[in-house]
Amino acid sequence: MNEEEQTELYVDQPSSIEPVSWTASEFIAHDKSPGWYGMLAIAAVILCIFTFVLVRDTITVIMITIGAVLFGVYAGRQPRQLPYRLTNHGLKIGQRFYPIENFRSFAVVPEGAFSSIILMPLRRFAPMTTIYFAPDDEDKIVELLAQQLPYAEHRHDAIDRLMRHIRF
Repeated sequence: MNEEEQTELYVDQPSSIEPVSWTASEFIAHDKSPGWYGMLAIAAVILCIFTFVLVRDTITVIMITIGAVLFGVYAGRQPRQLPYRLTNHGLKIGQRFYPIENFRSFAVVPEGAFSSIILMPLRRFAPMTTIYFAPDDEDKIVELLAQQLPYAEHRHDAIDRLMRHIRF
C-alpha cells in the first residue's frame, strides 16, 4: 500500500472519539490549620538563623523570609472551578488549549479519594499538566486519552513527595 492509499484510508475512517467535557477544581486543596502556618514560620526562622550563622548575609535571610511568606500565601489559596474539554485534538482547560501532539504519555495517579491524570510533555523542560475530574468521568477520559497517547506509570519525585507530606 502506497502513502497516498494509507492517507485515504486514515481520512475515510470515522473518528470514534467523542469529546468529553467536565468541570473540576484546578488542584486539590488541603485545609491548613493555624498549626501548619506556625510550623512554616518555625521552619523559616530556623532556616534564617542557620543561614545567617553560616554566611552572615542579611539579604539571603530577607529572601528566605519573603519566600516563606509567599509560600504561606500561596498555600492558603483556594482552587478555582475550571471547565475542561478533551477532544482528539487536545485538552482545553479554562481558556487555554493544549494540543495532544505536545504530550508524550499520560498516567493516572491516585490522590486520596480521587484520581488525577498527569500528561507528560514532549519538551524536556515543559511542566507536566495535571487534570482533575469526578470519579464518574474517569473511564471516559482515560479511554479517550488511551486512543491518543500511551499510558506510562508515574513515579513521584522528591519534591512531589515533600509537597504531599506537608499537605501543600
